[in-house]
Amino acid sequence: MVWPIIMDDIPRRVMVYVHVTDIAGDPQRRHNSLGETFCKQILGRDFHAELQPSCYDHVHIPADFDSDQPLKRWFIIDLSVKQQLTAEAVAQIPHAVYMASRQNGELIFIRRDTWVDSAISRARSYTWGGRLEQKIVAEMRGRSPQDLSI
Repeated sequence: MVWPIIMDDIPRRVMVYVHVTDIAGDPQRRHNSLGETFCKQILGRDFHAELQPSCYDHVHIPADFDSDQPLKRWFIIDLSVKQQLTAEAVAQIPHAVYMASRQNGELIFIRRDTWVDSAISRARSYTWGGRLEQKIVAEMRGRSPQDLSI
């Protein structure tokens, strides 16, 4: 199912299970490459990793994401982050789970709806939009317009 999501849409959390070596590009940018590929293929929109007070997307980076070994890892992607949410509120927003693998040079996403409940529970400890990112955005929101031009 393709979500007709845009940056003004409701927040969503996506979990992707993938071999880290299946994600193309620089190993240090795999999280962003995965976010970009997912948003383009599944959502038909750009991935917005740049922190903006109005809205941004965030990928929680798993351990060994940059490994040269084909390790399987869960990537958690928070889409359309507009504000801080409690863990309880995050559990109520739409969630989706995908497996991804490289086939014929392209990353393919397979939706796994039966995994959603366990994924919500497993991802509950991850701060919506990223802990540090939320602090940075809060500081950005607190600045006056002249502060932003410096």
